[in-house]
Amino acid sequence: MLLRLCALTAACLLTACAAPAPLLVAEAGAYKVAKYEEDIRVRAAAALRDEPDLLTYSVGAISRGQTEEAVATYLKGYEAPDYSDNMKSLALYQIGLIYMNRFNDDRDDAKAREYFQLHRKEYPRSLLSGRIQKHLEILNERDQSAVKVSATELLNDVNRQILLERPNVAYDDELNPMSERAIAENRTEEAEAVYLIVYENEASGAEIRAKALYQLGLIYMSPYNKSSDRMKALSYFRKIHEEFPDVSIREKVDLRITELLNAQ
Repeated sequence: MLLRLCALTAACLLTACAAPAPLLVAEAGAYKVAKYEEDIRVRAAAALRDEPDLLTYSVGAISRGQTEEAVATYLKGYEAPDYSDNMKSLALYQIGLIYMNRFNDDRDDAKAREYFQLHRKEYPRSLLSGRIQKHLEILNERDQSAVKVSATELLNDVNRQILLERPNVAYDDELNPMSERAIAENRTEEAEAVYLIVYENEASGAEIRAKALYQLGLIYMSPYNKSSDRMKALSYFRKIHEEFPDVSIREKVDLRITELLNAQ
């Protein structure tokens, strides 16, 4: 939208005409919209840099001021009787991460601690237990500090240009942000653990479970992944083919299988 308005302005200048007032107002409005969206991207990048374990949905909630909505959504999963313990564990973990993130205007360390402790009580043998303990230690260290810096103050000090820069890598168009992050930051194992939790939770539904496997296939077949594994990617795609014959991505899966077989 902004580029289109700029082009119209340039056309007026080239024809020696004065830009009408409505156009100037429109340009100002478009600039504000672009600035607002850029601020969201900066906050999202800063939040993610601060806490790599945040899921894409959690990052979006922090960057757009939707903490309570995200918490309510995660709590629905936590309270759902047909959700697996792994999914419920992940939901509590994400709530804690959202509340404790330094770039969240709705940061609340007390609530973060509450959800982490609830996690430890209900899922003491969870794979996330070690991470929960580390985050509780961070919260304890914060309590000892007399200096409290707001999210706004922190954002004023970040390097916006660096945060806005994306790696100059031609990732597969079908990789979602979480999967791209796993490849860029060499966090394949962590991403695999999360996607498998989703896959193993039957209450997630066939579409979501299949798409979780699809992302794993894409991650492992990426040439930019230090942990790339063609056979592992193929196994995930074949798993979709065998277990979810009626999902919407079935044709894409078949194409990926063909692509990998032809690459032998």
